[in-house]
Amino acid sequence: MKPNRYFVRGRRLLVMALVLASLQGCSSVPLNDADASAVAVSMRRREITAGSFRLTTYSRIRDTNKPVTIYIEGDVRGWLPSADPGIDATPDDSMGLRLAALDPSTNVVFISHPCQFGIGDPACFDEFWEKGALAQQVFASINRAVDHVAIVFAHPQLNLVGYSGGGAVAAVLASRRRDVVSLRTIAGNLDPDGNGRAHASDPQNDFIDPMEIASRLALLPQEHFVGDKDVFVPPFLTENFVKAIGVSYCVKVTHVPYATHQTGWQEVWASRATKTPICEALSR
Repeated sequence: MKPNRYFVRGRRLLVMALVLASLQGCSSVPLNDADASAVAVSMRRREITAGSFRLTTYSRIRDTNKPVTIYIEGDVRGWLPSADPGIDATPDDSMGLRLAALDPSTNVVFISHPCQFGIGDPACFDEFWEKGALAQQVFASINRAVDHVAIVFAHPQLNLVGYSGGGAVAAVLASRRRDVVSLRTIAGNLDPDGNGRAHASDPQNDFIDPMEIASRLALLPQEHFVGDKDVFVPPFLTENFVKAIGVSYCVKVTHVPYATHQTGWQEVWASRATKTPICEALSR
């Protein structure tokens, strides 16, 4: 359930003061862990301005003539009731970045969700928290960041990977861009409305619903990984999304029996990171 709107507004001046005074400190542990994970695999950190937000990226680009795999972080902490609005939405364990660090592909880029990794833009006090994690401004910002990546490549071919809420963003991006050649999601929240009903939470405002664009992805190679023990994003939500796609030879759902929303994925990804999906009909 979202924080009470009037309570949030009443605290805004106090929160902003706290951010200005201690933003770096409140995210130092996740940020230090993220930097260590990325540096270990030669990924470089960079902040970019993309629309209403500044986003954190980690990247390793070795050959601009080859495809690039782009990882989009989730927003788990953003919809937890215990999260403090406006301070920092960095996950305690940045699963999207950990998965990116496991990928030995030639070109790998990680893109954060807004309001993460110690970046407290003014928009974090309004759009992100009051309009929802999939608000139009959030999607537009991540799309702009993908543009930043694509411009480096002469003939960009993008393999998108999204974790949790990042899976929803990746799916919508794939439906709107012409340079996406595959889509993979891990514990992806592909049916936000269904997820809201499952958790009896208030509906988000101004969010982009992957269910509405699902049918456009029937010809795109894609694989969706679901954890059978995931209680935050139950597997049936992905099944709903696949049904909305319709008949397709390009869609695969992989169940991981022991995986929860935040555990079990690194073991899977260590052997699956470079296995981009294909359309079965084209592989025969």
